Amino acid sequence: MKRTLVASFSFMALVACSDNTIHSLGDGSGANGPQILVEPDQLDFGEAARDEWMTKVFTVTNIGEEELHVSDIHIGTQDDGFYLGEEAYDFVLPAGASQEVVVDWTPFGVDQKNNVIVESNDPDVAKAVVELRGQGLVPELKIAPSPYDFGDTYVGCAHEGDMTLTNVGSDSLEVQFIDVFNGGQFTVENPTALPVTLAPGDSIPLYVDFDPDEDIEYEGEIVVTSTEPAGTRTAVQTGAGLYTAEYKEKWEVPFDPPSDIMFLVDQSCSMDDDQATLAANFSYFISNLNTYTTDWQIIVVNDDDGCTNSGILSPGASQYADRFSAAVSKGGGNYTESLLTPAAYATRKTSSGQCNSGFMRAGALLHIITVSDEPEQSQWYGPDYYSWSSAVTEMIANKGSASLVKVSAIVGDYPSGCGSADAGTGYYEAANYTGGEFLSICASKWDGYMSSLAKASISQDTYELKATPVESTLVVLVNDVERGGGWHFDATSNSVVIETDVPEGGDVVKISYAGLANCD
Repeated sequence: MKRTLVASFSFMALVACSDNTIHSLGDGSGANGPQILVEPDQLDFGEAARDEWMTKVFTVTNIGEEELHVSDIHIGTQDDGFYLGEEAYDFVLPAGASQEVVVDWTPFGVDQKNNVIVESNDPDVAKAVVELRGQGLVPELKIAPSPYDFGDTYVGCAHEGDMTLTNVGSDSLEVQFIDVFNGGQFTVENPTALPVTLAPGDSIPLYVDFDPDEDIEYEGEIVVTSTEPAGTRTAVQTGAGLYTAEYKEKWEVPFDPPSDIMFLVDQSCSMDDDQATLAANFSYFISNLNTYTTDWQIIVVNDDDGCTNSGILSPGASQYADRFSAAVSKGGGNYTESLLTPAAYATRKTSSGQCNSGFMRAGALLHIITVSDEPEQSQWYGPDYYSWSSAVTEMIANKGSASLVKVSAIVGDYPSGCGSADAGTGYYEAANYTGGEFLSICASKWDGYMSSLAKASISQDTYELKATPVESTLVVLVNDVERGGGWHFDATSNSVVIETDVPEGGDVVKISYAGLANCD
């Protein structure tokens, strides 16, 4: 009973005196055991400038009747300028004994608060807390907001956000570096050249983008290095990627795929032998083409207006080989060394009643084959002054599908030319862009070319998708067997191109994928 009265008296006295706190008293489970007293329960270090050190002390006392075992004393939040002295923090206090604990502080910020945690075997309060306070006369950087939650963002659509860096301290601060750690989904644009000095209260903006590439949650960090005592500050960004939709597409490969083939042949005087070589190899071309399809159409376009000067040649057309041979060496005009111009014009004139009516069929590959010993010069001649890319763009627009347009060329070697032929610039870029063949006009024999051009005249390897895919989600199956490789995605035509073991007539191709969002 005497112990209880003493304890009650001490408790009431300490309530009236805030710098002494008994953390466990009364008739609880530890009334006759170890009981801890920490005094004071609050250390105020006052004000301090950069690199100035302040020291305070608190005392741990055992006011119980049995030994008090203090098992650990530690700072609640590390690395903010508060440090414990070097004395041991695992000790035993007999009844009535005390132990001083030293706390040092140098300012890492302006309004600093922390705690010292004292752990013991007091059965009523296993952890006693000493509050720490200090006012730093220093610069301090604040990054806001942090954390920054971008929420749900569609894959393919970057979400823009604004952040600020502010000096909330009492001295000038220099921002030196800004680093981003997140794998690329979060990017930061700093509109101010670094380093930059901020007076107290000054701010600079940061523009942050979140651009997810998968349907998962992301977390990133921005780490800013400055001349504040803390050295670096970290801000957290979070966000989740979402796919707009899942797509499954299917193609049944035809046994006789349609092919519309257009030849354009330079009619300048230096081309006589090349025209003859092309005509002589036409039978090789047709025999190779017939191994892939008999549903082909061929026209020769040499005139400036883009109209055929051969008519539409097909397996059922009379004397089609003779008509081809005659057509490759006649016609021409101002654009004879600018063959992409008449090619583009020719694709304009395929409707009923026009000069190339019936040539360009829906679903058929349009294969444009150019033959010249000069570079493509459309950009210098004609009312349209086509670059190679603008000419190809018009062909694709008139055809209606980038995956069904291919440009091939028999021209001078790139980039240096060959023999009497100049480099086939313009044709080289158009062939690469559309996946066509680029062949040297200087070769002594062209029969091998005919196999390559015939194979390039059908479309069994390219599958145009309805929506723009997230590339990492593409899954390709042929006859329900997944292709782990041997294909690639062509962004130019928004198509999957199968490179090896190309599907044949009767095969079924299935492609599934997640779609990129339309961000407009």
